[in-house]
Amino acid sequence: MSLKKYIVGVLAFIGLLSSLSVPSAADTKLSIGSCPIGCTAYTWSAGIADVINNNVDGVSVTAEETKGYVANIKLLQNKELEISMATTLSSFQAYAATGPYKGMEKGKILSWMGIAPVAMHIITLEGSGINTMEDLKGKRIGMGQPGGVSMLDADAMMDTLGLKEGPDFKAFRIKLGAMANSLADGNLDAALWNGSFPLPPVKKLIASRKVKLIPIPDAFFAKHQAKYPPYARLSIPGGTYNGIENDTPSFSLANGMVISKDVPTDLVYQMTKAIFENLENLKAVHPAFGRVTKDTILNGFGAPLHPGALKYYREIDVPGIEDFVKRTSN
Repeated sequence: MSLKKYIVGVLAFIGLLSSLSVPSAADTKLSIGSCPIGCTAYTWSAGIADVINNNVDGVSVTAEETKGYVANIKLLQNKELEISMATTLSSFQAYAATGPYKGMEKGKILSWMGIAPVAMHIITLEGSGINTMEDLKGKRIGMGQPGGVSMLDADAMMDTLGLKEGPDFKAFRIKLGAMANSLADGNLDAALWNGSFPLPPVKKLIASRKVKLIPIPDAFFAKHQAKYPPYARLSIPGGTYNGIENDTPSFSLANGMVISKDVPTDLVYQMTKAIFENLENLKAVHPAFGRVTKDTILNGFGAPLHPGALKYYREIDVPGIEDFVKRTSN
């Protein structure tokens, strides 16, 4: 065989090999379910996706705009997502297949990483005539969009307050950004949103309007927690929003990420490590990441950890990790 024919044959063989589809880690694509663009969870998801894509080989992560946490869990159950932002209440309900997820497969969705508490915001403008929770009666209230957990929190709050949609208030079930715009335009009297502070649309609203947050009194919270035990007491610190200098008493759930049990253990370990080692970079994306530490990473979770996350948390000696494993193993 001539040298020329030999070279041509080798090149043809290499071309054949390169045309074959060989599965590899580079083929791994994951999606994070968040919420509508403009809300905090979407900002978090985009930042986390960027960190993972820049620090973990062979995986491509995308932040997906969704209707919200409740919708995310159902998408995760249906294998349309692999990762989801969720409250710790919804994460436990998803794992146990209870509440909104009754009838779905149990044990499919596991805990991953706590990020920050979400706080109920009762948002209104100066001059609205709303100074207390009771003043919400007879008003036009933004409640959050269907499919979002914040809407469920708003419904629960109004239930405890004893106000019924229709006779007692008019509900607008729209996104946070749309609620902020409607407040500015005079088409809403107040907006309810349970989210991690600061909320970007509220910061934007403050730039053009005088905003105030309505405090939630101790007596109301005690009654509310008796009906809905997962809620915890929390205040929105003064200075979080320009012009609101005093702490605003509120209530909260913990907020974080859940992940499908089907995502490989080693990959979850690498992603967890990348996120934890890049918290300073993520803090520039949203200040909530500046409050993530070994002491907060498990906050509020009641469902077991993904084995990949558990491996990393044991490696960095997360306080109480073995007690957490024991408590959630049942």
